[in-house]
Amino acid sequence: MKTLLLSKLKTAFIPFFILITGTSQAQTIQRDFKFKKGDEYQRQIVIKSNCVLQRGAQKLNISTYSAVTKTYKVNDASNGTALFGITINKIIDTINAMGQKEIYNSEKKPDPNSDIQMALLQMIGKPAMVSVDEKGVILSVKKEVKTSDTLLSFTGIQAEHFFAGSTLEFIAGFSSNAFLKKGYTWADASPNSETNFTVNAVTGRTTTIVYTTNILDGDLNTRVNGVLLVANESGVILKRSTKSVTTGYESVKGVVYATTRRTATSEVCYKKSNSSN
Repeated sequence: MKTLLLSKLKTAFIPFFILITGTSQAQTIQRDFKFKKGDEYQRQIVIKSNCVLQRGAQKLNISTYSAVTKTYKVNDASNGTALFGITINKIIDTINAMGQKEIYNSEKKPDPNSDIQMALLQMIGKPAMVSVDEKGVILSVKKEVKTSDTLLSFTGIQAEHFFAGSTLEFIAGFSSNAFLKKGYTWADASPNSETNFTVNAVTGRTTTIVYTTNILDGDLNTRVNGVLLVANESGVILKRSTKSVTTGYESVKGVVYATTRRTATSEVCYKKSNSSN
């Protein structure tokens, strides 16, 4: 039964993780962050999802709840380059499917017989190391933490993949220049997606941006509504929330299922400490 559950879940959530990355990189105009040694940021992410796979009278309902805490710490900084250590500190994950319930809390002893729990355990406290420039763009990956994508794809946890040219997830890839006034809009498009942004509000401290994304990934269509609250001075995405609906068809072991998935995410980020120099 567990093998059947794993095989069906592996394909049930993959497209969603494509859509929740990259929204902070929409504009090419960027600020200089001037990271300093000792700077530390904490990011807390909660994802709730419900997926229904159906083929005739056969119906599979999968629901997940995941809460992840990450820290991003500047271990060294010089000549406009910063070395970040990115660590997952805590994971709480619950999966309900086919009458089974899988629960994992990184602060408790895992079940050694659970492939999911043992895989999640390997993610705790093992920092990835990336070098970034003053704009928060990754220059190189010094150390990557290996994860099992086939397991993570259905736990609800966002696997963060680091590669040169991408931007750190907790900072906005656009500046607080004068053009970011209430009502200003812009778009970002790729071969299989389009995102439209609108500045909803601007204060002395923050900018609120709403956006919609449409994604066509094979036989799946996804619609996302999101909100970003960005700190004008630091460029940190203080809060991010999204709601998405995915519909279409997915193949599980050669059997095609009609799919409907609804997902809600909420995220907060803040600077934990001042620089040490």
